[in-house]
This record gives sequence, structure tokens and C-alpha cells, in this order.
Amino acid sequence: MMTKIPEVLKSGSGKRWVWITGVVAIFALLFAIAWNIECERAVAPQELPGEARSFIAQHYPEENPVLVIKTLDELAVTYKVVFADGTQVKFRRNGMWREIKSRSRAVPSAVVPAQIADYVARNFPGTFLVGIEHTCREWEVKLNNTIELTFDDKRFALKEYDD
Repeated sequence: MMTKIPEVLKSGSGKRWVWITGVVAIFALLFAIAWNIECERAVAPQELPGEARSFIAQHYPEENPVLVIKTLDELAVTYKVVFADGTQVKFRRNGMWREIKSRSRAVPSAVVPAQIADYVARNFPGTFLVGIEHTCREWEVKLNNTIELTFDDKRFALKEYDD
């Protein structure tokens, strides 16, 4: 008794390539959808990484977070902590801070690189930082007079000035 092989699976068949291409396209579509999924949910402050809890205790000892949001975005986990005065601190998965934003409160001086603090004090006397963000290649700071400065990550050279 011989089993007959379906035409689709025979080598050299054009239908086979159409079928394989369709399967690959479906997997590519599912991967693209999964890549763009963003999920946010409120969590308890105790769910923050230890490094983030230490940062808050050291730099915001009088404050209690009113909201902590855990975000899964493009396969990365981040945390955003919001305080009663509107100050926001974003943390990476490992608990290292990534961004600090405030409406009126100065960014803690201990987190500002000395070169940036010196530049701001020298060129913008009487101002203070209300925002700072550290990305992989640059530092972005916002002053209380709405000026935004971007510095190189290695030499702390001014790259961009926006008033």
C-alpha cells in the first residue's frame, strides 16, 4: 500500500512556496504587532526596583509617590513615579533614573553632572534645572526659564540650544 504525497509538498511545486511565504508573512505580522504593544498599569511603590526606591529615599525623602506606573513598551520595562507637586521621575528596568521633570522644583543637584551644573551656573545665573534626561548619547536639560540645552554624553559639549 503506497501513500500518495500531496502536490503542495512535492519539491519544485509553486504552491509550496506560496504556502511557505504565507506562513512567514503571518509570523512577521504577529512579531510586528507584538513589538508595538504598549502596556501600562499602576503598581505599588514597593514594586519598584531597589535602586529606584533608594533614589527616591535619598533625593525625595519628604515625598511619597502618588502614582507609580509600570510600562512595557517595545520589549522594555520602565517605571514612572509621580509626586503630589507633579514632579515625575522615570526609571529603567534596573532602577537607574532616566528622566526627571518638574514644574517648579529644582532637579536634585546630586544627579546633575558637574560639567553641566557649572555651565548652567556660568551662563544662566539665577536659573535652575527643572528637567533632565540622560539617553545613551546625550544629556538634555530644561531650565526654569524654558531654555533647553543638549550636551554630548562624553565631553559634555553643548550640542543644541533651544529657547
